[in-house]
Amino acid sequence: MILAIIVQPKSLVSLLVFLGCCCCNLGALLFILNNKSVQYKVLEFIGEGGFGKVAKCVNMNTNENTAIKILKDVNYYAEEVEMLENIRTLDQEKNNLVRFMDSFIVDDKSCIAFECLDRSLWDLMLQRKKRLTLNEIRPITRQLLVALNALKGIGLLYTDLKHDNVMLVNHKDEPFRVKLIDFGLAMPASEVWEGMIVQPCAYRAPEVSLGLPISEAIDMWSLGCLLATLFFCKDIFKGQSSYDVMKTICSHQVLTPLQLYHLPLPHQQRPSLFWRETQPARTPFPLTP
Repeated sequence: MILAIIVQPKSLVSLLVFLGCCCCNLGALLFILNNKSVQYKVLEFIGEGGFGKVAKCVNMNTNENTAIKILKDVNYYAEEVEMLENIRTLDQEKNNLVRFMDSFIVDDKSCIAFECLDRSLWDLMLQRKKRLTLNEIRPITRQLLVALNALKGIGLLYTDLKHDNVMLVNHKDEPFRVKLIDFGLAMPASEVWEGMIVQPCAYRAPEVSLGLPISEAIDMWSLGCLLATLFFCKDIFKGQSSYDVMKTICSHQVLTPLQLYHLPLPHQQRPSLFWRETQPARTPFPLTP
C-alpha cells in the first residue's frame, strides 16, 4: 500500500528529517511538495554533504526528473541563487553547466532545483574500480575547459573543482558527456583577496596556499589535479592541510624549494615558515608547522 501525503511547505523538511530519510529510498511514502504553481514529488534522497541534502524529485507539472538541493544554512541561499541567476545568462547546455530551474524556501530551509543528472565521476570510478583511459579523459577535459572558460567570461571563479562536482549527464546514451555542478562556492574574481583559503586541499593551487594573488588560474590547477586523479585513480597531491599539499607538490618537483624560496611571498608567508637549512648540506626541507 502506498501512503500519499500532500505536504505543505511549512512541514515537509521537518517531517523528512523526523523520518530519517537521508540518502535512502522513501519506500511506500509519497511526498508531494507544493511550491506555488509547481508540485514536486519527492522520491528519495541521493546525496548529502556539508551544505545539506539532495533529493531526487519529479516535477508533477512536466513529469521531469529534478534534483533539489536543500541547504542547511538559509544565509547562503540568496548568494548562491544570485550566482546561479548570473550563470543562467549563459547557454548552460552549450557550456556544460548544470541547468538551474527553480528556488524556494521550505520550512525555513532553502531549496534549489536543478536538472537531474546521472552520476558523478567519483561514483563512476568507484563502480569501475579502475582508472579512466586517455581516450575517456580527453572529452571530459574538453568539456570542462569549455565550462571554466564560460565562467571566466562572466568574471567567476569556480573554486571547488573535484571529481564529485562533475556529473555524467546520461552515461548510457551519451558516454562521458559531463556537466559542472554545485556553484555554492563560486565567487566573482573581483571579490577574492590574497590570503583567502579556497579549494579542496588536494586540488588547491600553490598561490592559494602561499597567500599570493588569486585568479581564474587556480581553477586550471584544480582541473589538472582532477585529470591526474582520473588517470591514476588516486589524488596526486594528498594532505589534510596546505602545508601537507605544498610538501607533496615540492616532492614531485612541480615547485622546487629554490623556486619557492624566491617567490614574492607576503610577510606572513615568508619561506622561513616552510623551510629551514640543514647542516652541513644546507638543503631546504619542509618544517613541521
